[in-house]
Amino acid sequence: MNPYQNHSDSELIDLLIEGEKNAFEVLYQKYALDLYRFARKNIPLKEDCEEIVQDVFESLWVKRTGLQHLTALRPYLFKMVKYKIVDYLRHSLVRRKYEEHYLLFEDVYDNLTGQINEGIDFQTLLAKSIEELPTRCQTAFRLRISENMAYKDIAETMQISTKAVEKHISAALQHMRDAYANAYKASS
Repeated sequence: MNPYQNHSDSELIDLLIEGEKNAFEVLYQKYALDLYRFARKNIPLKEDCEEIVQDVFESLWVKRTGLQHLTALRPYLFKMVKYKIVDYLRHSLVRRKYEEHYLLFEDVYDNLTGQINEGIDFQTLLAKSIEELPTRCQTAFRLRISENMAYKDIAETMQISTKAVEKHISAALQHMRDAYANAYKASS
């Protein structure tokens, strides 16, 4: 049994500041499960929640000498988890945007490059097919590809609905598929 099991949080904080590992262990046993459950309400992956809790306790240990001002540990730990969750969600959003952007490029390039024959200049054909698009469609497509803007942001910039942006992007992709298919047939 841990000798600090019956100590109050403020006593455990004082011991933690002194570098007492047994006090840290008691705090971990006391709060880790509640912090994990809190994280699980916002994050679906069990492993990510476990990592957040571990990060919080690692940070607590590293910053222990600066905790003299701390009067209530529980709210402090939950606030740390909340900030970790926000960072996690922000990072997930960036990752999702990157994946979406990659899939769009993959759709434009990877699926179509298989159709490209040695007699077809890919870059010229791409530039020409973009130039052939209607102006609004071309603008939406360029904002998406060149500026990596989300559909919502493109809609706001162009002052159109998100659905209209989706239609413009879909039309641009279809036009490019058709252009490559026609170029491939002509070169065969």
